[in-house]
Amino acid sequence: MLPALDRLHLSRTGEFHPLSQPELDEFTDEEKVDPITLESFQKDANDWRTFRVRNETPRADGTYKYHYYKASALWQHYDSSTPKKDPLTNQPIWYEDWMALHDAYDPFPNAVELIPLWVYGLPTREPGTVKAQPQPMQRFRAQPPNQLPNRRIPMSPTPIWVHRQPNRPQHQLSEEDRESERLYAVRNRARERFDQLLRLDEPGPNNALRNAMRDVELAGEAIQEFVDRLAANENNPNGLRTLQAGSERYGRRETAERMQRQVDRAVARWQGNAGAGV
Repeated sequence: MLPALDRLHLSRTGEFHPLSQPELDEFTDEEKVDPITLESFQKDANDWRTFRVRNETPRADGTYKYHYYKASALWQHYDSSTPKKDPLTNQPIWYEDWMALHDAYDPFPNAVELIPLWVYGLPTREPGTVKAQPQPMQRFRAQPPNQLPNRRIPMSPTPIWVHRQPNRPQHQLSEEDRESERLYAVRNRARERFDQLLRLDEPGPNNALRNAMRDVELAGEAIQEFVDRLAANENNPNGLRTLQAGSERYGRRETAERMQRQVDRAVARWQGNAGAGV
């Protein structure tokens, strides 16, 4: 039995998130860039809007980690007839986020019949979200002679109640996809640990920040080996796997340099705090 529609969230709310000045200052200090275009983050103006994507699972304290993107670049990534994964976490996009980007950037935002079917299989971020999927188009049937056409008002999209579901049911994944999910999950956890240590006011035990950075690098090396193997099997210098391997290699190099600068600044900050306390 469907719940009362007056208790459901029918509006499309996405995570467009204009950065405050303190957030922008923090991103600048951390040299955080859009992972797709590698542009530095900006205040919302002209063609720049910031979009944030929430992790599926909360932290131990109940809060969520967010990943930030240039909204128009993220839409170009997801504007596809086939499913796409998050360029950072390798997870599916939230249904609400895809619809928010679609409404903002698609040239035909009201043409629901043009929305790819895979979008309706995306996980929902909010438990009360309703997915509005249009009815399949009926075959055209000629009217009998001397009978006026039946000019019925077009049906509105039919709300479909959905429950929270796992992002990627493991039994539906290929062996390659399962290995990809596992490798990216390891790197995501390592990067979250690094980010947590980076925010500390004093260094952790046993040079924990540098160890966390090394964990991120090792996870990246495992991913690189995996995508290189796929590219070799593809045997096409212009193939998708080869491009993915090259993009991963470039991204790892940029990330390693940026993380090293973050470590150097954190160490300098900790040493300054220790000197001030003497």
